[in-house]
Amino acid sequence: MPNFVREDKENLSAQLTMTLEKGDYLPKLDAELKKYRKKAHMKGFRKGKTPMGVIRKMYGQAILAEVINDALQKELTKYLTDEKIEILGQPLPSEDQKELDFDVNNLGAFEFKFDLGLAPEFELNGLSADSTFQRYAVEVSAEMLDKEIEQARKKFGNHESVDDAIQDDDIVTLNAEELEADAIKENGWASTFDILVNRIGDEGVKKEILSKKIGDKIRFNVFELEMNSNPESVRKYLLNVTEADEAVEIGENFEGTIQEIKRLAPAQLDQEFFDKAFGEGNVKSEEEARAKYEEEISKYYDKQAESLLFRDFQDFLLEQNDISLPDEFLKRWIKTSNEQASDEVIEQEYENFSKNLQWSLIKGKIVSKFELSVSEEEIFEGFKTRVRQYFQGYGNEHIVLNTANRLMEDQKQVEQLYQELMSDKLFEVVRDIVKVEDKKIEAEAFDEVIKKAHDEVIAAQQAAQLSTTSEESEEATEAEEITEDIS
Repeated sequence: MPNFVREDKENLSAQLTMTLEKGDYLPKLDAELKKYRKKAHMKGFRKGKTPMGVIRKMYGQAILAEVINDALQKELTKYLTDEKIEILGQPLPSEDQKELDFDVNNLGAFEFKFDLGLAPEFELNGLSADSTFQRYAVEVSAEMLDKEIEQARKKFGNHESVDDAIQDDDIVTLNAEELEADAIKENGWASTFDILVNRIGDEGVKKEILSKKIGDKIRFNVFELEMNSNPESVRKYLLNVTEADEAVEIGENFEGTIQEIKRLAPAQLDQEFFDKAFGEGNVKSEEEARAKYEEEISKYYDKQAESLLFRDFQDFLLEQNDISLPDEFLKRWIKTSNEQASDEVIEQEYENFSKNLQWSLIKGKIVSKFELSVSEEEIFEGFKTRVRQYFQGYGNEHIVLNTANRLMEDQKQVEQLYQELMSDKLFEVVRDIVKVEDKKIEAEAFDEVIKKAHDEVIAAQQAAQLSTTSEESEEATEAEEITEDIS
């Protein structure tokens, strides 16, 4: 059994010396050599009959390194678990680690030295009924409801033909013919298509078409007519080129005759509209519709207000709990985990990174104190809720169940939802303890608060990504890879 010696140092760091005696790894080494010998098929020897001396000479060093790496991973993890040593990051090879020689013909003890960043011990402060927080309560104005209803009327409206002046939101039908020089090309390409005026990318053409009427003509470069288009989409959707005509060369200049002007007529506030917008029979009057939209808008803003309140909980608890960290160790660990992070970047982002880590420690304390947990059933129900929201209530239960089952097989998705559900539970625990008062605010002012908070979240997320770039880089810091760094 390996021998461990722990030496605590300043700033929540420690050095751990692990000694593997010959007897700790020799049985596994011999077993692996024999196993390899059975599979080896070398020239001049029958399969499985290669002399052990040849196997040792050719493959012994690599096999020994694998055996030592495996022992390091298992024994180091076991020691930290058995001794209940809570660390931050991963153990790193000590700077005074001696270079090792994995000589299979001169076996002996191997000594490994690791630097550890120790998790700080602290008592959780700040969770009490004396702590008061403000929660934003957005006032839903009549103007907001008017705008919401107008958008819904347009969404469920119909396009109708008109013969008056063209407007920005109109759809224009063009009979387009290919030009050659300054005239219609004989046997040239012709196509009829619709285009939304406010989607015209050529401002000169857009200005001109707004001055036209049915029957008027306009010339344009068809490949520059619609904004954000590409040649493939133009040929397919504007020029109506089929697979049979893929080889046809078509010029870019066309003349179009305005055949029809279609304008969106908003839906009437009648039962047909109410059924489309809210489901059959759920709303029967404009007053009920306004009440429904007010409820939906309030829910939207309430969800954002809850997120801001949770952020305030975090900031308050961070202030109330001054948690020290092994800063120098963590900076070194970040650089080891992420080779792309320069010293300058680490220094710039370390404050945000350390706050994220401190919050993780506080969060862990709360989870432990109140014995919070998220079950597999809760995760499954969470996926079902997500799927129903995605289909907006139109997906049948069979699709919901199948999709949720597939998501349960995606470990990354499961972990993400687990963290979200745990955060929800933690939020409810804190909210039940502290005092929360509503603060009324107008929507525009609240939107500014949300924008500022969003920018801060993005900065924090970038800092949190400092320590890892991919699963491979994270694995490179684990104990199974350490011998590669010091041998």
